[in-house]
Amino acid sequence: MEMFSSLATVIGLIYSFKSERKSASNDEYQEFLNWLNEKRHKKLIEELDTNYLLGLSIKGLLQQNHDLVLSKLNHLDESLLQLASGIEGFHDIAKAINPNAELSDQAITILKNLVESQGSFILESKTLSGTNYRVYDGDGRSLGITEYRFVDDDFNLLCSLELLMPDFNGSGNRMFRITRNAVKYISQVDDQL
Repeated sequence: MEMFSSLATVIGLIYSFKSERKSASNDEYQEFLNWLNEKRHKKLIEELDTNYLLGLSIKGLLQQNHDLVLSKLNHLDESLLQLASGIEGFHDIAKAINPNAELSDQAITILKNLVESQGSFILESKTLSGTNYRVYDGDGRSLGITEYRFVDDDFNLLCSLELLMPDFNGSGNRMFRITRNAVKYISQVDDQL
């Protein structure tokens, strides 16, 4: 069976459904199905009928607190905008929707250099002369940090998007481990070049 739509479409429909409603009912899932039928989303209804796990997952989400679900959806929307801002063709759309929701050029450069170096993590070390960041297990290239005053902001954003995983070594120094999502994301960014 051909997939009816993408995750973004499903999330968008759940967001629209929840946004139109001010409170939850006793059977949110059935009301969601009725709403989908009214909006003529037949393929999604068919997929929910045949894909037990998808239906169960949406039912579980809809049973959560109304405001909590909207908050989660808003956070997801912000994360998607930040990721889209680094991909050609989506950058201008993301910027038009929210000019502040974007990965900085420096954040993309840090991630790109880590991925291309084949390194597995970045180690932060503090010395008398300042803070240094070094890629381990890689080819030893520079991360390309040029705006040191924003580096914490960039690392925090990369971690919140799960492109890096925060960690600490035995000495208590911060580490940033690479994720599979980072490699996939950089391949999409590279495809646009």
